[in-house]
Formats: sequence, structure tokens, C-alpha cells
Amino acid sequence: MAGLLISAGPALAAGSDDGFAAFWMQFKAAVAKSDQKAVSQMIKYPVLLYDLRQEADFPVIWRGAFKPAHRACLAKQKPVMDKQKDKVSYSAFCDSLIYVFGKDSSGWKLTDFAVND
Repeated sequence: MAGLLISAGPALAAGSDDGFAAFWMQFKAAVAKSDQKAVSQMIKYPVLLYDLRQEADFPVIWRGAFKPAHRACLAKQKPVMDKQKDKVSYSAFCDSLIYVFGKDSSGWKLTDFAVND
């Protein structure tokens, strides 16, 4: 799956004006500054990270998915778009984690973590 997203993503993301670019810049900045409060607010709960996590579990999420190496990696990432029918999501890949972003009525959020196989 990761290979498919990587190969299709850049071409699809190039012309998109769905608001994700602005969200990504805010997310990336919050991660770079280790602004845990801001990052927590950009996650749609519950979120799956090895187990279903609630907002109260954010310290576990931060320690597991936002280690210094992950934060450095995210700073360099260009998320790829995945469009299936009328649903659009974006993914960013760092080490063994895939960060998945989706949009709902409240806007863009980090919705899932997956294992990059």
C-alpha cells in the first residue's frame, strides 16, 4: 500500500486546493516546536496507535509517534494524497509509521497511524 501511495501521491497532490497545505504547515510547525497542546488539538480522537487512544492518552501518543527522529522526519515530509471516490486523505511516512490525515466537518486532522510495511 505504501508504494502505491508514494507513486500516485505527488502527481495527485500537485494541483490540490483543499486546505490541506495550510493545515500541514501548522501541523509541521507545532511538531517542530514540540507544541504538544497544539499537536493534540490537531488529532481526531479516538486515534489508533498500537491501540485505540483517547485525548487523555496524548502523552503516550507523543512518546510513541513524535520522538525526536519522527519530528525531524516530519519536518522534511511532503504528504501524498490518496483519493478514493469522493474521500481524500493524505499520508506522511517516517520510519515505520504512516501518519494519516483526513478531513471532516471540523477540518483536517491526524486520523490514524499505520505501520509502514
